[in-house]
Amino acid sequence: MLRPGGVAQSGPMKKLPLPLRLLAGCVLFLAGCSGFDRGVASVGLSVELTGIERAADGTVTVAWDLINPNISPYLLDRVSNKVYLNGTLVGTTLDTARMAIPAQQTTSKVSRLTTAGPAAELLIAAAAAKGNAAYRVDTQLLLRLYDEITDKGALTHSGSVPVTGK
Repeated sequence: MLRPGGVAQSGPMKKLPLPLRLLAGCVLFLAGCSGFDRGVASVGLSVELTGIERAADGTVTVAWDLINPNISPYLLDRVSNKVYLNGTLVGTTLDTARMAIPAQQTTSKVSRLTTAGPAAELLIAAAAAKGNAAYRVDTQLLLRLYDEITDKGALTHSGSVPVTGK
């Protein structure tokens, strides 16, 4: 069979480019779609713990900053944090009130920590006696994009945090 330009092409070679193009298109499409599940909208945001305080009645609060270095603001519908001290989960926080994060600014928040049990409470008390602890925080965000459209994001940060007790 002659192709335009007078070049002959055999039967199997004639069918090969289309399936390859379809396969490549599917691979690229799926690779592009998988980025949405990783929280593309939260790129650049970071969270840092700035203090943990244990009150005399045993309640524990966590002070944290959400840092937005981007040129666009964010609106968060929900923020949950898992807080680890010295590698051990000590508790979680959950904030469901909408929170605005202005462009290129830091928003500070204080949340109540739901402790992970008696062992976690002992670890917090020991950290308060010492005055600080190594921490890791795993954060899950629900960002409001447009009216009813949301996107999920995940952040992780570690460092050292002052721990106090009253």
